[in-house]
Parts: sequence; C-alpha cells; structure tokens
Amino acid sequence: MSGIRTSNAQTPNGKLHEEPRAHGQSNLAWLEKSLEQLEDKQQGGPSLLLLGGRDPISFRLRVAQSHVRHDLTPSHWSHVVLLERDGRGLSSVEAWEISLTPTHGFGYPPKTNGIQRIDLNDYKNEERYPNVALVNVPLELHKVKTARERFMRQRAVVDAVGLVTEWLPYIWGVGRSINPLLEGHGLPCAAMVEVILGAAGFELTPNVASRSSSPEAIWQSARWWHDYHGSDSRPPLMGAYHTSHTLCTAD
Repeated sequence: MSGIRTSNAQTPNGKLHEEPRAHGQSNLAWLEKSLEQLEDKQQGGPSLLLLGGRDPISFRLRVAQSHVRHDLTPSHWSHVVLLERDGRGLSSVEAWEISLTPTHGFGYPPKTNGIQRIDLNDYKNEERYPNVALVNVPLELHKVKTARERFMRQRAVVDAVGLVTEWLPYIWGVGRSINPLLEGHGLPCAAMVEVILGAAGFELTPNVASRSSSPEAIWQSARWWHDYHGSDSRPPLMGAYHTSHTLCTAD
C-alpha cells in the first residue's frame, strides 16, 4: 500500500465547495463560471484543474490510486492540469500538462521533460470527463512560470519522461507490470505540479512525497489539509468541484 499521511482536520475545507453542473453543461462552461467566481477573489495566479475520466485508461488510473485512499475505493480523479491565469478569463488561460494520452502524440518528450501546452478544449466533453475540480493556489504567477520553465529544462530534479515510461506499461497492461504508485513512482501530471509549485514556494501535498504524488493525493490535500496550508499567513486552497461519476458504490 502506498504511504500517505492523514490530516488531523475534523471537517473538510470550507473554501472548496461543490458547484453543480447544469444538464448538458460542458466542462469549459463549468470551468468558465468557476473561474469568474475565483477571479472575484483573486485576480490571476496559478490553479489546478483536476479531471476524472471514464475511458479505459482513466479507469485504470482511478483504480490504481485506490492505494492512497484509506478505504481502498477508486479515486474520482485521473489527471491534473496546471493553469496559469492572468485574470482576463478562460480565453487567456495557459494550460500545461504531462499526459499519458496526449492528443497530438508525445512528440520528443526529453526536450521539455514531457510537458506540453494544451488546448482546454481537449477536456471539454463532460461525458468523457464527468468529474472536474478547480483549485486555486495562493502563489504569484510569475514565480510559477519561472519554476515551470526551469522544470522543463532540468530533468535532474524530476525525470518526468522516466515517470511516463513507468506508467505506460501499466496502463497498457504489458506483461506483469505492477502499479507504479506501489514502487513510489507518482503520476507524471501530479509530480509535475508538485515540483513546480514547490519550487515556487508552496508545499502542495504535505501528506505524500512529491515524487509519489497523484491527483488523489492532491485532492486529499486540498480537501483536508486546509489548516496546514492556511497556517503560514496564506489562505487555504480554494475552489470548486463536481463529482458525478463514481466507480464504487460503497459508503
């Protein structure tokens, strides 16, 4: 079982609220509404977009993360994207990710340590990605941009390309490949945001080592580690979420 620390908080983060999705509302429409509410509180900055897909690879990733949940049920989440917001709305947001299923292929990952800038339309479909969350991180945007650019040039800090090669055999069912989380290999997308935000001065998941991170670990941190995040003259993580799809009916 993958090691993860439990928060002492008795109640979940009140700044992370459930935002229902209207019938037929796309993820981009939901995200735009949530961003508008966020911009009222903080103009610009970094945010995280958590997604939970229902395709076969997303299914395997969500089940793989059950090992970082105390009840061993599958996670709501399969992916995380770094958003760089300048305060001018959704159309001006820059989105960065390390995907195990990149829309336009992997290209030559070593050049950017696996990071690709993406079009958020890739995640517009609410049926393919029924679970969505927007989590704001209280950092100055320029610090995050600098850390992200450094991460793209320095594989010695975290070899994200290596993490991709650890996960591909598992999600494709190659041979006897085991769950990489059990070996301490985090999901590339999560390790990316962990290291970038850490270099910019924010410890995203005190509950797990950055190289062993996952979307589920980030979600638990945002939901339950608000006392820790808000203890250093900073507000806790805030945002919105919608989780309509579950892989387990257990309580």
